[in-house]
Amino acid sequence: MSLGLPGFKKLRKGEGEKEMPEDMRARFDKLTDAPGKFGTLARVRFAAEASLLFERAPAWTAEKIVPLFDWNSPEASLMWNARRYSSYIGSPELFRLMKAPFLALFSRTDVPEEERQTYADWLAAIILANQAHQAGYPLTAAEARFALRQAGPRSLTDVGHRLATAVEKAKPDEKIATWRNIVGPVFQSIWPPDIELQTPSSTFKLVQILRACGDAFPEAADVIIPFIRPEDPRRHTSIHSLSEADDILYSASPQKMLDLISAVVGDTPTRSIYGLSKALERVRAHDPKLADTRKFQKLVSFASPH
Repeated sequence: MSLGLPGFKKLRKGEGEKEMPEDMRARFDKLTDAPGKFGTLARVRFAAEASLLFERAPAWTAEKIVPLFDWNSPEASLMWNARRYSSYIGSPELFRLMKAPFLALFSRTDVPEEERQTYADWLAAIILANQAHQAGYPLTAAEARFALRQAGPRSLTDVGHRLATAVEKAKPDEKIATWRNIVGPVFQSIWPPDIELQTPSSTFKLVQILRACGDAFPEAADVIIPFIRPEDPRRHTSIHSLSEADDILYSASPQKMLDLISAVVGDTPTRSIYGLSKALERVRAHDPKLADTRKFQKLVSFASPH
């Protein structure tokens, strides 16, 4: 069924102080007020484009679309489900209008886990934007961390990916500044410290952050290693990833690399670990004395042959 909606990107402002031409406003009003399934589909379509609509017609969007996201609205779950497909979070002012129901969704049992994961990524993106660019979104780190606690452990993988990407984008000579001024402060302020939220599923993303840190690795390792949990013994993809990591991580601090490898492996892996021998050899090459330590020797016993 075609809803007959105009291309949102072609939405133009009206003359003078009008946000949009009268004929377009009348058409939009008719669509958003329509009863039945047709009206629901129209409102879902508008909800998905809320960010763009607010840029072009903020007053109309605040009046007709934003209230649909309130959890008192019978269609709120449909609106939030549609909005998560947007590639643009929207302006700080739009976020302010939607902040309360946005934060509330993380504690609602009727919100699917995959939606909470998407919006957890939004939390990280917003705090990063505020930290890096003073974007002005009305969201504090404490609010974001509380929401992540409610979102559950799987949402932390999306947050970890967002933070890793921020470090990966930094040029080699910008790694330390990026960690110290942006990613490090954001991680420490929003990553929940709760023990039950630290799971093997987030380990790979934490390792991804550290792999991207370049010469900031020693500083970042001090912060992140305490949150590492032994990876699923059936996978151990992080160890293979570390065995192929840039040599600057090993040269910057072979001791901290050994600590990281040990944290990822854990105490009792059920099988030999592919890539571990190579990673340990690289540690030994940068600091031969570490090969005599109990930690190193214990890891050797878990390594698989090349």
